[in-house]
Amino acid sequence: MSDVTKEVKSSKYQKIAVAVAQRIADGDYVVGEKLKSRTTIASTFNVSPETARKGLNILADLNILTLKHGSGAIVLSKEKAMDFIDQYESIHSIAVIKENIRDNIRQQQKDLNALELLVNDFLMQSQSISKQYPLMTYEIIASKPTEIFGKSIGELNLWQQTGATVVAIEHNGELLKSPGPYAVIEKGDHIYFVGDDDVYSRMKTFFNLTMGL
Repeated sequence: MSDVTKEVKSSKYQKIAVAVAQRIADGDYVVGEKLKSRTTIASTFNVSPETARKGLNILADLNILTLKHGSGAIVLSKEKAMDFIDQYESIHSIAVIKENIRDNIRQQQKDLNALELLVNDFLMQSQSISKQYPLMTYEIIASKPTEIFGKSIGELNLWQQTGATVVAIEHNGELLKSPGPYAVIEKGDHIYFVGDDDVYSRMKTFFNLTMGL
């Protein structure tokens, strides 16, 4: 899950402390006002009286309100309530970002694992095809470098340079099969060849081609 708005869990009494502090910050509860009884607060937030007590104790520890036996909770400071809300939101935002980072890392690990499986499948399929078709024919189009054009396969030392055995050359729509060392390479020729697993890469390098060609 990568949604930045993902909720990070807080304890119930923390949520009550935040909710009450927010009401003080918003002016719903003013300084000097006596809050509703702990039982009423517990009922309002659908928690136990003990959970409500813990939430109010947090605000008392921060001098946002005071708890007096028999008198309930009395609001002491709107400014401190606002500071508490700002601090909570900052910490909460950091916690959200941290959790999202962890989620992204977990997702990336899953993606890497899936990619590894795909690579393994690809390699197995490639090995299988290589065994079935050991003389698979590769193809490139001669488009550069210009100094190659007009020279024969023998002059270019093509086999010595790349290990490729040219089996056919297509020039202007005509296919020359099994060309000898005197066959000339021209611009735009389709060159068909066989070789080991790395021969295609070596031919691309020899003809100075990019993978998009």
